[in-house]
Amino acid sequence: MSKIARKAIILLGLIMVVFYPNIQGLKASPQKVYQPTIGEIICQETDYHCLTIESKIQKIEKKTKRGVKIIEVETAPTWQDLWSNDTEREIIMKVNRLNIKLKPGMVIAVPNDLANKTFMDFSPYPKETDSLGEKFLIFDPKLLAWAAYDTEGKLVRWGPAVGGKPGKLTVVGNFHIIKKSGPKCRSGKYNAPMPWAMFFHPAGYAFHGSPNVPGKNASHGCVRLFNEDAEWLNKNFIEVGTKVIIRPYTE
Repeated sequence: MSKIARKAIILLGLIMVVFYPNIQGLKASPQKVYQPTIGEIICQETDYHCLTIESKIQKIEKKTKRGVKIIEVETAPTWQDLWSNDTEREIIMKVNRLNIKLKPGMVIAVPNDLANKTFMDFSPYPKETDSLGEKFLIFDPKLLAWAAYDTEGKLVRWGPAVGGKPGKLTVVGNFHIIKKSGPKCRSGKYNAPMPWAMFFHPAGYAFHGSPNVPGKNASHGCVRLFNEDAEWLNKNFIEVGTKVIIRPYTE
């Protein structure tokens, strides 16, 4: 075999390794699939419209060695900038299951009719369900929402929630609250704040407040709630022994 032929074979082998990564046990890196927020899905419904958050230019003062300099930065409006009415803002945040800061390009679902409504009018759960003979708390990772029902099966309150992300899914099944904590509770594993935690599994799964409810399942296994909702549940509804139902991620 000539030197030219050997070089050609070596070159062909290198090309195959580069362009066919499954050869010789090498695997191609999996492509990350975009997970839409629930607001992007809901805003396609007839009773809603989609609002895309636009950036705005803000002038700020920046201290330099030569003094103060005025610079322009691109920012997004706040929730309060867009909805100064407290009731309307609460509805839209809960409909979108969002309490994070708005960013340019985010798509928000806005109800077409907000007049004389409260967030309870937009519950993804029925106002009544079969009585279980005891009050219970339910979380559905598909709805990204929790609901509290009384002993007669009547809806007391609902709110946004996100569960564990792929690879760290929240445990599914029927449980009972085994422990409650206060506003300064922290995760023993991640050292992250878990205010108003309500534990329902000995492995550390809990409902707790968070400033990071992003409209899609994103936690390490716990169920994140708006801080004010976690506090309300902890103080007004949940007791040690309260029944908890975690629905499956798929039908």
